[in-house]
Amino acid sequence: MTRAAEAGEVLDLSRRGNNVVRAEAIRDLLRSGEVDPRGLKVTGARITGALNLDFISTSTALQLDNCLFEEPASLHDTDLPALSLDGSTLPELNAENLRTRYLTMENARCAGIIDLQNAHVDGSLLLSGATARPLFGTGLRVSRSMEADGLYASRVWLDGCEIGGDVNLSDAVIVNETGLAFFAVNAKIGGDLTLNRAFVKASGEGPAVNLIDATGHGLHMKGAVLRSAGSWALCLDGAHFTQEVRLNEGFDARSTGETIHVVDTRIGAGFILDGSVRSRESQAIVLHRTEVGAAITIKATEIEATSRRAAVDIEDAVVNGELVFEAKKLVNHGSGYELELSGTKVRNVLHLNESKLMQADVFTVTVDGLTYPNPPVDTDAWLRMLRDHTFGYEAQPYQHLAAVHRAAGHEHTARKVLIAQQRDLRRRGDPGNKLWHWFLGVTLGYGYKPSRAVAGLLVTFLLAIGLVWTAGQFGGLTPAKDRPADSCSPVNRISLAADLAIPLVKLGGTPRCELANGAAGQWATGAGWAVQILGWSFATLSVAGFTGLVRKT
Repeated sequence: MTRAAEAGEVLDLSRRGNNVVRAEAIRDLLRSGEVDPRGLKVTGARITGALNLDFISTSTALQLDNCLFEEPASLHDTDLPALSLDGSTLPELNAENLRTRYLTMENARCAGIIDLQNAHVDGSLLLSGATARPLFGTGLRVSRSMEADGLYASRVWLDGCEIGGDVNLSDAVIVNETGLAFFAVNAKIGGDLTLNRAFVKASGEGPAVNLIDATGHGLHMKGAVLRSAGSWALCLDGAHFTQEVRLNEGFDARSTGETIHVVDTRIGAGFILDGSVRSRESQAIVLHRTEVGAAITIKATEIEATSRRAAVDIEDAVVNGELVFEAKKLVNHGSGYELELSGTKVRNVLHLNESKLMQADVFTVTVDGLTYPNPPVDTDAWLRMLRDHTFGYEAQPYQHLAAVHRAAGHEHTARKVLIAQQRDLRRRGDPGNKLWHWFLGVTLGYGYKPSRAVAGLLVTFLLAIGLVWTAGQFGGLTPAKDRPADSCSPVNRISLAADLAIPLVKLGGTPRCELANGAAGQWATGAGWAVQILGWSFATLSVAGFTGLVRKT
């Protein structure tokens, strides 16, 4: 080994019968200063004794690939140019505060912990296919990327780490039977965090994937499977991603608590969810006070929850692009809503596929405070949703729907929406006097159809004409005082009818014809009082309707 080290050659002991190398000999060579600049390179060795390189600072790179360590390796506060343990098997590796420019442990198998707490890798960290129980990287610093695809670990702790490039955990398997599984609180990632096709399971208390206050470019979890027995499957509270968050292509998350928890989060591009999300005892998806730079697209195949709150709770969020919700199955087995969008602001198109959602046996929604710039494609379906699929009357959804229609120039549809609001108010709200509210709806369309009162006034006028003509047939008309005998001509009869039916205007001036005092005249006078009451009512309603005095919000 000494000769190979001095020559900078690889010492391959994999085919030798005696492949034993003492750990102490490796330490002595590293400290001797007699190793070739290319480093100490040994492969296929059986390393006996504890490899203790604590507090050693050397310019010699160390390569111990495909080696079997009988005892743990310790590199506390060690400083060396490069460390390679590819394919090696170790009881455990303790490398707190390790400083190196290159660290690779691809396909390495560690029966215990790989401890990289506060280690500093001024290059790349390569852990593809490695095994660790667990991987502990609190405060880890890596100037380039961290490649850990195919990693198998009981836990991965990267809280407070700083990774300059991507973190790739695709196809990783992280299973913890006692607590949380993947923990990266306050992690700072210069590139993308990728867990495509990863399987992450937390059997005890704590989330499966915890990224509270983490930062990075994007988050990719295509085909990932997350399981949590006691808490969230995925938590992004306070996280900030400048690009997309993708949970799609077979993404599958289940938990006992809230399955996906996203609160006070900033996403620079889109949030895409396409897969299955289920919670046994709480909400499935929670997005509170989250700002998304582009679209939120939820096209999940299955969303199930058991909660007193909403199964999908998108509350007080800001969506600078579209909000598209097209879940194929949305069920809340608890007493809460299926969907909540309270206080959410959508800057572009809002598409809820409400017709499809309302086909479910049970579907309830609350959209109080939801704002959006364009009318929905199917306003009738939207009104049916507000009327039949909410727990109670809410004014704001109707008012905003009418406002966006009015802004689009759809004045007729806006009035239709406001009338639907008043009907819902009478049915489920507190309109005050319900009988009077109903009367205003019939006669004025709640102030949005004042032409109904005008039509009623016209009908009253026609009734008055019929009354006057009938009275005339039975001798119930007579010329007014000092008027000639022919004063009850057809024109004067119409004028008398107008005076009875339209109390606000006297079309005939000084009366020429009036009701007589005989039996027919007395009968006509009594009927005329009823006509006058109708006339006053419809005339007053016409004025109130056209001036907007009876409109309510």
